[in-house]
Amino acid sequence: MLSTFAENPFFGIVLSFSFFLIGGLLHKRWPNPLFTPLVFAIISIILLLLITDIPYESFNVGGRFINLWITPATVALAIKLEKNFDYLKKYYPAILSGIALGVIFQTIILLIVSVLFQFSPDMVATLFPKSVTTAIALGVSESLGGIVSLTVAIVVFTGVLGTIVGPPIFALLKITDPVAQGVALGSSSHAMGTAKAIEMGDVQAAMSGLSIILTGIIIVILAPFAIEIIQILF
Repeated sequence: MLSTFAENPFFGIVLSFSFFLIGGLLHKRWPNPLFTPLVFAIISIILLLLITDIPYESFNVGGRFINLWITPATVALAIKLEKNFDYLKKYYPAILSGIALGVIFQTIILLIVSVLFQFSPDMVATLFPKSVTTAIALGVSESLGGIVSLTVAIVVFTGVLGTIVGPPIFALLKITDPVAQGVALGSSSHAMGTAKAIEMGDVQAAMSGLSIILTGIIIVILAPFAIEIIQILF
């Protein structure tokens, strides 16, 4: 009976929205990173599916419709960027160089760690696009010969981690500039980081949305070179 009900498309949709709203209410009452709506919804849904033994495929009958909204939601961030375009004009050298250097640095770190721990080429390819939005990460991982399903899990984990630890790191290092906060969240934690940036303010949201796009472009440009490096090193 339960498994039949779970195969209804409305099950995945209602479940996702319900946990997201509950997380929002809890976060307002207790501003704990684990109660961040997106993080809370992901963890709660996973636990519910495990406890009730409902297959992920059943949940995803409705869940996949939510995926269709990711692209228009990301494009809608351009509205906030347009409203805060003065920040881009004023700080574009720092923004562009910061995003580019961040991607290059994380690529170098990944290659060093891969050599030290003797990762296989397909594992390196799987990890390479971890900081970009899922749609781009899937294409890059597949083109590099990575494990696509594992890339999805790593991308989600990276986004959740950035959402949780981002604000505390800002507080610890006294990073109060909204442009810096937005660029950091968008370039490291893609859409999930941007969701957090939206909570923090319009400037953070605009810069984070811009960072998602630019980080994805740079990753795609670096992908062919990454293939050559992987082949040489491994």
